[in-house]
Order: sequence, then C-alpha cells, then structure tokens
Amino acid sequence: MKKSTRLIVVLAVLLFHLPCQAQKPSNEILLSNLTDLDKNTVYTPTEKLRRLYGWKSKAETLGWPQDSVYAKLLHRIGVLEYQVDKNYNLAVALTLRAVEINTATSPGASLTGATTDLYNVAFYYNEMNLFKEALFYYDSAVLLAGLTNDVDNVMASSRLDEAYIYFLMGDYEKAVEVSDRGIAFSLKKRDSLNYLFFLNQRAQALFVQDRLPAALGDLRIAVPLAQSLHQSFDLASALKTRGLIFFKQREFPLAEAAFHQCIAERFKSRDLGQVSGDFNDLGAFYSDSLRSFDRAAACYSTAIQYARRIGDSTKMARASLNLGRTYFYEAKFDSAIFFYLRAMCYLKINRGSGFFANPAVEELSPIGNKELLQTLFNSKTELLLALYKQRHDPGTLAACLKTALVNDSLINAIRHEQLGEQSKLYWRNRCRGFYFNALQACYFANDHQLAFYFMEKSRSVLLQDKLAELGAAGFLPKEEASRREKLQIGIVELQQRLSLLPDSSAESKTLQLRLVEAKADLEQYIKSLERTYPNYYQYKFADEVRSLASVQDFLAKNRQDFIDYFIGDTLSFALCITRDNSKFIAIHEDMGGLLSRFAQFCSDENAQSNRFSAFLIDANRLYGILIKPFDLPGGRVIICQDNYLIPFEALSRDAVRPDFLVNYYAFSYVYSARYLLNQYEAVTGKGDFLGIAPVNFSAYAGLPNLKQSELALRNCSEYYHHSKLLVQTDASRQNFMAQVAYYNTTTILTHAKADSADEEPALYMNDSVIHLSELQMLKKPAAKLIVLSACQTNVGKSRNGEGIFSLARGFSAAGIPAVAATQWVADEQATYNISAKFNEFISAGMSKDDALQKAKLFYILQDKRGNILPYYWADMVLIGNTDPVKFMPGFKFGWLIPAMVLALILILYLFYRFGPLRVKKS
Repeated sequence: MKKSTRLIVVLAVLLFHLPCQAQKPSNEILLSNLTDLDKNTVYTPTEKLRRLYGWKSKAETLGWPQDSVYAKLLHRIGVLEYQVDKNYNLAVALTLRAVEINTATSPGASLTGATTDLYNVAFYYNEMNLFKEALFYYDSAVLLAGLTNDVDNVMASSRLDEAYIYFLMGDYEKAVEVSDRGIAFSLKKRDSLNYLFFLNQRAQALFVQDRLPAALGDLRIAVPLAQSLHQSFDLASALKTRGLIFFKQREFPLAEAAFHQCIAERFKSRDLGQVSGDFNDLGAFYSDSLRSFDRAAACYSTAIQYARRIGDSTKMARASLNLGRTYFYEAKFDSAIFFYLRAMCYLKINRGSGFFANPAVEELSPIGNKELLQTLFNSKTELLLALYKQRHDPGTLAACLKTALVNDSLINAIRHEQLGEQSKLYWRNRCRGFYFNALQACYFANDHQLAFYFMEKSRSVLLQDKLAELGAAGFLPKEEASRREKLQIGIVELQQRLSLLPDSSAESKTLQLRLVEAKADLEQYIKSLERTYPNYYQYKFADEVRSLASVQDFLAKNRQDFIDYFIGDTLSFALCITRDNSKFIAIHEDMGGLLSRFAQFCSDENAQSNRFSAFLIDANRLYGILIKPFDLPGGRVIICQDNYLIPFEALSRDAVRPDFLVNYYAFSYVYSARYLLNQYEAVTGKGDFLGIAPVNFSAYAGLPNLKQSELALRNCSEYYHHSKLLVQTDASRQNFMAQVAYYNTTTILTHAKADSADEEPALYMNDSVIHLSELQMLKKPAAKLIVLSACQTNVGKSRNGEGIFSLARGFSAAGIPAVAATQWVADEQATYNISAKFNEFISAGMSKDDALQKAKLFYILQDKRGNILPYYWADMVLIGNTDPVKFMPGFKFGWLIPAMVLALILILYLFYRFGPLRVKKS
C-alpha cells in the first residue's frame, strides 16, 4: 500500500516539469506566474487558489488562448480545490476540461499534459472510492503515457494505484497481475523505489490468496530494500504482511512481534491513516488467533481514534465493524448492534433507521469498497440469525432474510467487478459461510422459495457466467466476436507453454509477463465491448434465478424430480422439488466425512469386495439420510450435489442385502437448477457419432496401451448411421480440437489424468494431451452428448460453491449440454461394455438418464464374474441435460431397436422383481 500524500507530490512534481508548445506572450506571462506561484512558500493554499482564479478570470476576459498553459492553470486549480476543500466534483470537472484542451488537434495541445490530467482525474475518483471510474482513467493515463517519453512516474503511479484498487475490490489475482507489470517496468527503468512499492503490493495480494511462499519471497527482497532506501512506510507494510503470514502459519509470538515492529515504523512515516489500519489488523490478530477480545477491542478503539484525527470515515467504519464483531463473539449482542450501526453511520448508509432496517441496493451502488460493505452486511445477517435463535422473534428472522438479500446483491456486484478467476474463486469460498447462514434462516422460516434462491446463488456461479458469456457473444458483430476469441486462444496457448516450463527458468518468467499482458489486453477489450454493446453486457451478467414454480413446470414436463444439497460441517440442508410439491430438511450429520468415505469405498475394488457388508451399511445409511426422507416413488431423479459427488445409484435400500437404487431410479447430475434449465443454441452437426481412441500410448512413460479400445469404439459406433472414427494416429490433438464437439454425440476411449490438487486435468491423445483450459476454445458446439470413457474424467480439485473442476465440467463450460464421465480408475472392460450399451440405447432415442440406467442394469445382468460390485458399474455418471439426442435423417434401425429395448426392460423388471441378485461372498 502507499500514502495518498505521496500521490499529490507526484502530481505537483509532474505538473511543473511538463514541456509546453511555443506560446503567445500572454501565455508566457501566465506560465511564468504559475511557476513562480508553485515556488512560493509564503502564500497559503487558500491564497494560491484565490490568485489562480484571478488569472483564470483574466485569461478568459482578455481572450487568451486555451492551450496547454491554460490547461495547466485549470489542472492546478483542481489540485488546490482538492487540497483546500476536498471539492472533488469541481476538481474532476476542471481537470477533464484540461484533458479536453490537451487532447485537441490544435497546435497548443500537449499529450504529456493530458497524461497527467488523466492521472489526476483517476486519483480524485479513487479518493471518492468510485473505483470503476478511477480504473478507467488510470488505464487511459497508462495508454497515453505509452505515447510520450517523459512521464514514467505517471505510468508507475497509475499501475500502483490500479493494483491497490483491485486489492480493495477483492480482485486479488488482478492485483498480482498489475503488480507483475509494475515490477517489470520498474526493473527496466532501474527504479528501486517503485520496485519496492510493487513488491509490497504483490506480497499482500499473494498472501490473501494463500500463496504464502511467493509472498515471503517478495518480502525477503522488500524488507532490506526498504531499510536501504530509508522508507519507513513501506518497511512497515512489509513487516505487517510478514506478521499476517506468521498469523496464518500459527506462529503467534512471531506474528505479534512483527505487528508491533510495523506500528513502530509506521509512526515514523506520520501517516495516521495507515497507523489506524495497522491497529485494526493487530486487533484482528488478537481476536481471531489469541481470542483475546479485550486487547482486540483496545486496538480497534485506537484505530478509530487515529482515523478520526484525519477524518477517514472508511477506516472508522472498518474498525467499528470489527469492534462490533468482537462483541458478537462474546455474545454481547446489544454492544455489537451499537458498533454495527456506528459503522453504517460512518459510511453514510441507513442513518437513524434502526438496526432491522436496510438501505436500498441503489443507495449502496456508489460506494466503491464493496468488500467492506459485504463484510458489514454479512456480519449483520449473522448477528440477526443469532438474535433469532436466542429470542425466537419472527420480526428478527424477517430482518435477517432481508439483510441476506442485500448482502447477496453486494456479492453479485463484487463478482461483476472482478476479472481474475482465482479472485472469483476466493470470493466463492469466502461467501460460503454467508449462504449457510441464509439457508439456516430459510429453514427456520420454512421458506422454500428463498431457500431455493440461496441454494442457486451458492452454486456453480462461475460456470453459469461462462455459459452466459457464450450466449452474450451472439450480441456481438462477427468481427468483434472473432477478435475476442483470438485473444482468448492466445491466453490459453501461453498457459499451456508455461505449464511445460519450470517456474524458475528465464523463459518462464518472460512468458508469465507476456501472459499478464495478454490477459490485460483481453480485459481491456471486453470492457470496451461492455460499453459499446449494452445487450452483450446485460446478457453476460444476467443474475436472474428462476422461480421454484418454473422448476416444477420443467419437472412435470419431463417426469422428473430434483434434489438440491448444501453440505456443511455438522449441519447440512436438502431441498427436494417434485412436480407438485417441495420439502426442505436439515441434516444433523458430518456429511463431508460420510460422503468422502463412501466415495473412497466405491473406487476401491478390494475394499468393496473384502468388506462388502460394511460397504452396504454405509450405502444404506446414506440412502436413509439423502433419499429416503423424500419418499420418492422411483423413476427419474436429478441430483444437484455440493462439493462432493457420489454415485447415488450405488446407495442401497437395505443394509444387509444389496438393494441398489440403480434398480429403481435413473439418476442424473447437474451443477445447478439454472444449468439444468439452460437453453442451448441449435447447431447442425457433421454427423451422428464421433469416436476417438488413441489406442497406443508409447509416447507417454508408464501409460499402458488400450488394446481393446478400438474394438470397443467400433461396437459403440455400429448403432449410428452417420459416424466417424479417429483411432491410432488419427486420434491426434489437432483432430480432437477440430472435431470433438461437432457431432451429435462423441465417445472418447483413452487415458486421463486428474487429482484433487492444483494440477490441471488432461486427456491423452496419440500425440499430445488436451488440458481442461483448452476446452474453452471449442466454439458453437453441435454435440448434445460427450461420453468420456476414460478414468477419472469427473475428478479434479473441488472448489467451494463451484464443484469439481474436471474435464466433464470443461466440456460443460464450452456449451455442451450433457457429459457422461467417470469418477475413478475402474475396470476397463466394464467401462467399454457399459459405454457400448449406453450408445445403443441413445441411438434408439431413449432419454440419456434412462439409457445409462438401463446400460448399467444390462451389465449387471450379463456379468460373468459372479458379482455386482458398484465398483464396476457405478463409475460413470451423467451430468447435464437428459433429453434424447436428435439425430440426422437416415437412421437405419427403424422400429427394431426400440422394440428390443422395451423387451429388455420387461426382462430386467421381472428378473429384479422375482430373481435374487448374485453377490460375491466376502
């Protein structure tokens, strides 16, 4: 972070060292007067302002030319209006007029002057916490600075301010990227001071993202550099970040010492605003780590005192909010309410309206620091919920739900302002607790509609944003959409090149900077699209959640039921929506532990076989918790799971003998109800079926060849009229990207790699791999179904509120409505057999969920090994749309296949109604 006073110094230095065009004598006098006034140490700022206005009046009365010198006069008046009276609006208006003069085509214009003008306008908006406007003008200053040769300070200061604004907005990934560019620029210019500033800012943003080793790496440079440059302010900032890292690492004595060293250094800088912030952070340390609430409260009170001395209402609000939270932790609710109201008063919202009242969302929109607002209303929601649990007052519960809706609108605003995916994921994780509290309030209120709303808002929002952006592209002219696509492809290509290089290599560092610049180019371009094409922006950020009734209409039409889960630590929720009813229940179990154990059980053949009775107990227990309370009669059920995905088909209605739900339900899975209801553009495909099987993997160490995959692929394809196979060397990376999404259905038989760490999931082709991030390059897919018959294609890192970042999710994000994917390393032959039968039923016109259920039942019926372990048949799940696939004219089997399917269903029903299931004895 940096001091606002340093910014004004930058402005003044730049202002009076700008070269000007040759001027008329009158303006030579004005320029001389301006220079002399700047050097004058006798006049007060008010007296200087009076003289500047006198010269402005004289220049206008005598008709002096309105060129760069006159623009400089306006610029200087704007600076003093800000310094003397904090008259932001007038300062902005005067400086924008200076911009207009300096960017005109007249001989007296000065692009150098315009660059500084733009910087000042951005600074004024920044001071008003109007961050969007500030970023726009900082970007403009940077672009103009690139056309001049003598405004490096504007370039560096603009980047630094941008990085700090992104930090305040909670877009920490973007703060890192801007800092990266600033560091590269500072090193190029051999500018040690700005290098220090950017290192500090990047370290703070890295810390918030939990990238502690990288943050410590920056601090190891920043601390000695600040000491050598005698920069007390930035030494304090580095020490505080170090203290925060020690705090997170639970090195509490080291953290406390670092905080106190920070405050001691900060006092030397005489920046009372940052002193206030440091005491605020020390209070958080005492509260959150040591649970020393008295010391925390003393720190927060000190923070308020220092913020009050400089009139910083934002810092007073933050410290008051934290002081209120300290009382909340001690269950002193009345004191907490008092300080929450004081925080609102400092922010000039909800003044005098009482704690239960809420401001209109429009009242909050102009406030730039949405992170602080969101923390405030999140805390208020939590407090009102606690009050209701204590007092059981319906009015308190109603106020809690209304506050939750306000907070949700702030979360939307934050999401729209963020650019980096990592920042969005950070906020999805941070908002998890809020949605849990909101759902508790809905449960107490028995409000199913609002429960459905908050379930949806907690679920796979980033995926929905990607799909909305695909639809929004339809509002762009072809050339604009093409340019955006080209920029996106360039980023993906750089990411893939980087993934092959060690982080410490020189080439990697060069590519990382190029990647940051490429992302910046794309972001600037998208911002311009949003301004130029309002329909594109509105569609892209459509946040509407469909009503519960509209979901019921969909379910009635498709004869399906829907269950939505929200998994907490010791309390979870489930909402079941049927065609004519809904039921909302609380689950008082450690569901995370149960689901993780069952998923591990499913994927372990030996454990399942040797401990089959224990497996059945778990399968039955989960059935009793997750399905039985809703008394569903059987049929087609859509599951919307939360962070954990288990095969519901493998749950058992009996704890002693296997009575698996695959016999009664056709399950499918979705990321959210909004995802379920998505409308996909009808695109004509090249054919009905595409099969891909590399077969040979000799190019990859340790990967066995899949010798049976080519035959299995031909078995899958024989039911289709318009089909194409890519096998052996034809199953190349180039052919995959060119054709995978452009047939009505595609089956891929190959290896995949995925784990729950940060490594990106990938599919193996004959000559190369396809990474998850590359799937976004598939444009306007015609595919209605992708069958991923490879191991672990629905495995990846789970993100709170977003689900599993898997290959299956990658195809979904590319706009493909349905994906059948695998969850563990299963039996190869079983996967091939089920895939072949699944394709047969799909080709016959069966709905996708029914087709997969019947394929699994057929496999169980035909199994020759004497067992029905779910390990073999429960691996593949269907994600997304369940409608039958519509094929091209000329299908060759007519009525025969449907008749055979109906006969098979009858046989299976009779078998499972009257015949015992065969089980390998453990």
